[in-house]
Amino acid sequence: MLSRIADSLFWMARYMERTDGILRMLKINLITALDRSGQIDFNWQPVLKIFTNLPPEEVDRLSRNSDEVLRYMIFNKENDNSIRNIVGKARENTRGAQDHVTKELWESINEFYLKLNDPDLEKAIARGEQIVMLSGLINQYLLFAGVAEVTMPRGQGWNYLNLGKFIERGVITADILEIKFSNIAYDLNNPSDVPYWRNLLLSLNCYELYLKRYQGGLEGQNVADLAILNPQFPRSLAYCLFRLDRIIQNLTEEYPESSEPLKKIIGRLRAKVEFADMESISTVGLHNFLTGMKHDFYQFSNALGRNYFAYN
Repeated sequence: MLSRIADSLFWMARYMERTDGILRMLKINLITALDRSGQIDFNWQPVLKIFTNLPPEEVDRLSRNSDEVLRYMIFNKENDNSIRNIVGKARENTRGAQDHVTKELWESINEFYLKLNDPDLEKAIARGEQIVMLSGLINQYLLFAGVAEVTMPRGQGWNYLNLGKFIERGVITADILEIKFSNIAYDLNNPSDVPYWRNLLLSLNCYELYLKRYQGGLEGQNVADLAILNPQFPRSLAYCLFRLDRIIQNLTEEYPESSEPLKKIIGRLRAKVEFADMESISTVGLHNFLTGMKHDFYQFSNALGRNYFAYN
Protein backbone atom coordinates (compact mmCIF):
# COMPACT_ATOMS: atom_id res chain seq x y z
CA MET A 1 0.00 0.00 0.00
CA LEU A 2 1.27 3.48 -0.88
CA SER A 3 2.29 5.54 2.15
CA ARG A 4 -0.03 8.32 0.93
CA ILE A 5 -3.02 5.97 1.09
CA ALA A 6 -2.02 4.60 4.49
CA ASP A 7 -1.66 8.16 5.79
CA SER A 8 -5.13 9.09 4.49
CA LEU A 9 -6.74 6.09 6.21
CA PHE A 10 -4.89 6.83 9.42
CA TRP A 11 -6.05 10.45 9.53
CA MET A 12 -9.58 9.67 8.42
CA ALA A 13 -9.92 7.42 11.47
CA ARG A 14 -8.31 9.97 13.79
CA TYR A 15 -10.63 12.73 12.66
CA MET A 16 -13.74 10.57 13.03
CA GLU A 17 -12.72 9.38 16.50
CA ARG A 18 -12.03 12.99 17.50
CA THR A 19 -15.49 13.91 16.24
CA ASP A 20 -17.07 11.32 18.52
CA GLY A 21 -15.03 12.38 21.54
CA ILE A 22 -15.79 16.08 21.15
CA LEU A 23 -19.51 15.44 20.59
CA ARG A 24 -19.71 13.30 23.74
CA MET A 25 -17.85 15.93 25.71
CA LEU A 26 -20.17 18.67 24.46
CA LYS A 27 -23.28 16.66 25.26
CA ILE A 28 -22.28 15.72 28.76
CA ASN A 29 -21.01 19.23 29.58
CA LEU A 30 -24.28 20.67 28.34
CA ILE A 31 -26.19 18.27 30.60
CA THR A 32 -23.92 19.28 33.51
CA ALA A 33 -24.55 22.94 32.75
CA LEU A 34 -28.30 22.34 32.77
CA ASP A 35 -28.13 20.31 36.01
CA ARG A 36 -25.96 22.83 37.92
CA SER A 37 -26.39 20.87 41.11
CA GLY A 38 -24.86 23.61 43.26
CA GLN A 39 -21.53 22.20 44.40
CA ILE A 40 -19.71 23.17 41.22
CA ASP A 41 -19.77 26.55 39.52
CA PHE A 42 -19.87 25.17 35.98
CA ASN A 43 -18.35 26.84 32.94
CA TRP A 44 -16.91 25.75 29.57
CA GLN A 45 -13.35 26.99 30.11
CA PRO A 46 -11.64 23.56 30.35
CA VAL A 47 -13.34 22.35 27.14
CA LEU A 48 -12.45 25.51 25.24
CA LYS A 49 -8.85 25.48 26.45
CA ILE A 50 -8.26 21.88 25.36
CA PHE A 51 -10.23 21.72 22.12
CA THR A 52 -9.68 25.24 20.70
CA ASN A 53 -6.90 27.75 20.16
CA LEU A 54 -8.92 30.72 21.34
CA PRO A 55 -7.11 33.49 23.25
CA PRO A 56 -7.85 33.67 27.00
CA GLU A 57 -10.14 36.70 26.69
CA GLU A 58 -12.29 34.92 24.10
CA VAL A 59 -12.43 31.78 26.26
CA ASP A 60 -13.66 33.92 29.15
CA ARG A 61 -16.29 35.54 26.95
CA LEU A 62 -17.72 32.24 25.74
CA SER A 63 -17.25 30.17 28.90
CA ARG A 64 -20.74 30.68 30.36
CA ASN A 65 -22.74 30.78 27.14
CA SER A 66 -23.56 27.19 26.22
CA ASP A 67 -25.31 28.02 22.95
CA GLU A 68 -22.37 30.07 21.69
CA VAL A 69 -19.95 27.31 22.67
CA LEU A 70 -21.99 24.77 20.70
CA ARG A 71 -22.12 27.00 17.64
CA TYR A 72 -18.36 27.57 17.78
CA MET A 73 -17.44 23.94 18.49
CA ILE A 74 -19.78 22.36 15.93
CA PHE A 75 -20.42 24.79 13.08
CA ASN A 76 -17.82 27.58 13.05
CA LYS A 77 -15.82 27.42 9.81
CA GLU A 78 -13.03 29.54 11.31
CA ASN A 79 -12.46 26.94 14.05
CA ASP A 80 -10.12 24.29 12.66
CA ASN A 81 -11.31 21.89 15.35
CA SER A 82 -15.04 22.39 14.79
CA ILE A 83 -17.03 19.24 14.07
CA ARG A 84 -17.95 20.56 10.62
CA ASN A 85 -14.28 21.06 9.73
CA ILE A 86 -13.09 17.80 11.28
CA VAL A 87 -15.64 15.70 9.39
CA GLY A 88 -14.73 17.67 6.26
CA LYS A 89 -11.08 16.68 6.73
CA ALA A 90 -12.09 13.05 7.31
CA ARG A 91 -14.14 13.17 4.09
CA GLU A 92 -11.20 14.55 2.08
CA ASN A 93 -8.87 11.87 3.43
CA THR A 94 -11.44 9.20 2.58
CA ARG A 95 -11.79 10.64 -0.93
CA GLY A 96 -8.02 10.28 -1.36
CA ALA A 97 -8.20 6.61 -0.37
CA GLN A 98 -11.56 5.83 -1.96
CA ASP A 99 -10.28 2.75 -3.79
CA HIS A 100 -9.26 1.26 -0.43
CA VAL A 101 -12.50 1.76 1.51
CA THR A 102 -15.90 0.24 0.94
CA LYS A 103 -18.68 2.10 -0.83
CA GLU A 104 -20.73 1.93 2.37
CA LEU A 105 -17.98 3.58 4.41
CA TRP A 106 -17.60 6.43 1.92
CA GLU A 107 -21.37 6.94 1.89
CA SER A 108 -21.59 7.04 5.71
CA ILE A 109 -18.92 9.77 5.95
CA ASN A 110 -20.46 11.71 3.06
CA GLU A 111 -23.88 11.52 4.72
CA PHE A 112 -22.38 12.84 7.98
CA TYR A 113 -20.74 15.73 6.13
CA LEU A 114 -23.94 16.67 4.31
CA LYS A 115 -25.92 16.54 7.56
CA LEU A 116 -23.49 18.96 9.24
CA ASN A 117 -23.87 21.37 6.34
CA ASP A 118 -27.66 21.30 6.42
CA PRO A 119 -28.67 24.90 7.33
CA ASP A 120 -31.54 23.59 9.45
CA LEU A 121 -29.24 21.71 11.84
CA GLU A 122 -27.78 24.83 13.47
CA LYS A 123 -31.30 26.17 14.02
CA ALA A 124 -31.83 23.34 16.54
CA ILE A 125 -29.83 25.42 19.04
CA ALA A 126 -32.23 28.36 18.75
CA ARG A 127 -35.17 25.96 19.10
CA GLY A 128 -33.76 24.60 22.38
CA GLU A 129 -33.07 21.16 20.87
CA GLN A 130 -29.35 21.02 21.67
CA ILE A 131 -29.41 17.58 23.31
CA VAL A 132 -31.46 16.09 20.46
CA MET A 133 -29.04 17.59 17.92
CA LEU A 134 -25.94 16.26 19.72
CA SER A 135 -27.48 12.81 20.17
CA GLY A 136 -28.28 12.70 16.45
CA LEU A 137 -24.70 13.58 15.52
CA ILE A 138 -23.31 10.96 17.92
CA ASN A 139 -25.61 8.37 16.33
CA GLN A 140 -24.29 9.44 12.93
CA TYR A 141 -20.78 8.63 14.13
CA LEU A 142 -21.96 5.27 15.46
CA LEU A 143 -23.35 4.50 12.01
CA PHE A 144 -19.92 5.19 10.53
CA ALA A 145 -18.20 3.04 13.18
CA GLY A 146 -20.61 0.14 12.60
CA VAL A 147 -20.23 0.36 8.83
CA ALA A 148 -16.42 0.32 9.18
CA GLU A 149 -16.59 -2.70 11.48
CA VAL A 150 -18.79 -4.86 9.25
CA THR A 151 -17.67 -3.84 5.75
CA MET A 152 -13.92 -3.10 5.80
CA PRO A 153 -11.59 -5.98 4.84
CA ARG A 154 -9.04 -6.92 7.51
CA GLY A 155 -5.96 -6.02 5.48
CA GLN A 156 -3.34 -3.30 5.61
CA GLY A 157 -5.94 -0.55 5.32
CA TRP A 158 -7.77 -1.87 8.37
CA ASN A 159 -4.54 -1.81 10.38
CA TYR A 160 -3.74 1.81 9.51
CA LEU A 161 -7.33 2.86 10.13
CA ASN A 162 -7.23 1.34 13.60
CA LEU A 163 -3.85 2.84 14.44
CA GLY A 164 -5.44 6.25 13.93
CA LYS A 165 -8.58 5.26 15.82
CA PHE A 166 -6.89 4.04 18.99
CA ILE A 167 -4.25 6.78 19.14
CA GLU A 168 -7.00 9.40 18.98
CA ARG A 169 -9.23 7.49 21.40
CA GLY A 170 -6.44 7.36 23.99
CA VAL A 171 -5.86 11.11 23.64
CA ILE A 172 -9.59 11.87 23.87
CA THR A 173 -10.02 9.73 27.00
CA ALA A 174 -7.12 11.56 28.63
CA ASP A 175 -8.63 14.89 27.55
CA ILE A 176 -12.05 14.06 29.01
CA LEU A 177 -10.49 13.01 32.33
CA GLU A 178 -8.37 16.16 32.29
CA ILE A 179 -11.43 18.37 31.78
CA LYS A 180 -13.63 16.76 34.42
CA PHE A 181 -10.95 16.33 37.10
CA SER A 182 -9.60 19.84 36.58
CA ASN A 183 -12.95 21.09 37.89
CA ILE A 184 -12.17 19.48 41.25
CA ALA A 185 -8.43 20.28 41.31
CA TYR A 186 -7.51 16.68 40.30
CA ASP A 187 -8.53 15.44 43.74
CA LEU A 188 -9.15 11.68 43.38
CA ASN A 189 -10.82 11.61 46.79
CA ASN A 190 -13.16 14.51 46.14
CA PRO A 191 -16.67 13.53 47.31
CA SER A 192 -18.35 15.24 44.34
CA ASP A 193 -22.05 14.75 43.78
CA VAL A 194 -23.47 11.68 42.04
CA PRO A 195 -24.63 13.53 38.88
CA TYR A 196 -21.09 14.84 38.33
CA TRP A 197 -19.49 11.38 38.24
CA ARG A 198 -22.43 9.89 36.34
CA ASN A 199 -22.05 12.52 33.65
CA LEU A 200 -18.33 11.84 33.34
CA LEU A 201 -18.98 8.09 32.98
CA LEU A 202 -21.69 8.73 30.42
CA SER A 203 -19.31 10.89 28.38
CA LEU A 204 -17.00 7.84 28.21
CA ASN A 205 -19.93 5.48 27.60
CA CYS A 206 -19.07 3.34 30.64
CA TYR A 207 -21.73 4.12 33.25
CA GLU A 208 -23.26 0.62 33.22
CA LEU A 209 -19.84 -1.05 33.27
CA TYR A 210 -18.87 1.05 36.29
CA LEU A 211 -22.00 0.03 38.22
CA LYS A 212 -21.29 -3.64 37.54
CA ARG A 213 -17.63 -3.45 38.52
CA TYR A 214 -17.71 -1.13 41.54
CA GLN A 215 -20.22 -1.70 44.31
CA GLY A 216 -19.33 1.21 46.60
CA GLY A 217 -21.09 4.02 44.74
CA LEU A 218 -19.65 6.71 42.51
CA GLU A 219 -16.13 7.74 43.55
CA GLY A 220 -13.49 9.69 41.68
CA GLN A 221 -10.72 7.17 42.31
CA ASN A 222 -12.79 4.32 40.87
CA VAL A 223 -13.78 6.42 37.85
CA ALA A 224 -10.11 7.12 37.09
CA ASP A 225 -9.21 3.45 37.66
CA LEU A 226 -11.79 2.33 35.11
CA ALA A 227 -10.87 4.91 32.47
CA ILE A 228 -7.10 4.47 32.80
CA LEU A 229 -6.30 0.96 33.95
CA ASN A 230 -9.20 -1.36 33.08
CA PRO A 231 -8.15 -3.48 30.05
CA GLN A 232 -11.73 -4.63 29.43
CA PHE A 233 -13.11 -1.12 28.92
CA PRO A 234 -12.74 -0.23 25.20
CA ARG A 235 -12.06 3.46 25.87
CA SER A 236 -9.51 2.99 28.64
CA LEU A 237 -5.88 3.94 28.10
CA ALA A 238 -4.89 0.34 28.86
CA TYR A 239 -7.20 -1.05 26.17
CA CYS A 240 -6.11 1.50 23.55
CA LEU A 241 -2.46 0.61 24.13
CA PHE A 242 -3.27 -3.12 23.98
CA ARG A 243 -4.94 -2.69 20.57
CA LEU A 244 -2.10 -0.53 19.25
CA ASP A 245 0.40 -3.19 20.35
CA ARG A 246 -1.56 -5.91 18.53
CA ILE A 247 -1.69 -3.86 15.32
CA ILE A 248 2.06 -3.18 15.41
CA GLN A 249 2.62 -6.91 15.89
CA ASN A 250 0.58 -7.53 12.73
CA LEU A 251 2.54 -4.94 10.76
CA THR A 252 5.84 -6.36 12.04
CA GLU A 253 5.20 -9.49 9.98
CA GLU A 254 5.08 -7.35 6.80
CA TYR A 255 7.58 -4.60 7.70
CA PRO A 256 9.95 -6.02 10.34
CA GLU A 257 12.63 -3.31 10.09
CA SER A 258 10.21 -0.35 10.10
CA SER A 259 8.17 -1.79 12.95
CA GLU A 260 10.98 -2.61 15.37
CA PRO A 261 11.33 0.94 16.81
CA LEU A 262 7.55 1.18 17.17
CA LYS A 263 7.42 -2.11 19.07
CA LYS A 264 9.82 -0.69 21.65
CA ILE A 265 7.85 2.53 22.05
CA ILE A 266 4.48 0.82 22.44
CA GLY A 267 6.03 -1.75 24.80
CA ARG A 268 7.26 1.03 27.10
CA LEU A 269 3.85 2.73 27.00
CA ARG A 270 1.99 -0.47 27.85
CA ALA A 271 4.33 -1.14 30.76
CA LYS A 272 3.78 2.41 32.03
CA VAL A 273 0.04 1.73 32.34
CA GLU A 274 -0.03 -2.00 33.10
CA PHE A 275 2.30 -1.66 36.08
CA ALA A 276 0.59 1.45 37.42
CA ASP A 277 -2.09 1.57 40.09
CA MET A 278 -4.10 4.42 41.58
CA GLU A 279 -1.59 4.83 44.41
CA SER A 280 1.33 5.38 42.03
CA ILE A 281 -0.79 7.69 39.85
CA SER A 282 -1.73 9.71 42.94
CA THR A 283 1.94 10.01 43.85
CA VAL A 284 2.82 11.37 40.41
CA GLY A 285 -0.34 13.48 40.31
CA LEU A 286 -3.29 12.79 38.01
CA HIS A 287 -2.67 15.94 35.96
CA ASN A 288 0.99 15.02 35.40
CA PHE A 289 0.10 11.43 34.55
CA LEU A 290 -2.56 12.40 31.99
CA THR A 291 -0.34 15.08 30.44
CA GLY A 292 2.48 12.55 30.17
CA MET A 293 0.22 9.96 28.54
CA LYS A 294 -1.03 12.43 25.93
CA HIS A 295 2.59 13.36 25.17
CA ASP A 296 3.40 9.64 24.79
CA PHE A 297 0.51 9.06 22.38
CA TYR A 298 1.65 12.02 20.26
CA GLN A 299 5.23 10.77 20.34
CA PHE A 300 4.10 7.35 19.15
CA SER A 301 2.02 8.95 16.38
CA ASN A 302 5.03 10.98 15.20
CA ALA A 303 7.24 7.88 15.17
CA LEU A 304 4.54 6.06 13.22
CA GLY A 305 4.54 8.82 10.63
CA ARG A 306 8.31 8.72 10.24
CA ASN A 307 8.40 4.94 9.86
CA TYR A 308 5.33 4.27 7.71
CA PHE A 309 4.21 7.50 6.07
CA ALA A 310 7.59 9.05 5.18
CA TYR A 311 7.09 12.19 7.30
CA ASN A 312 10.21 14.31 7.70
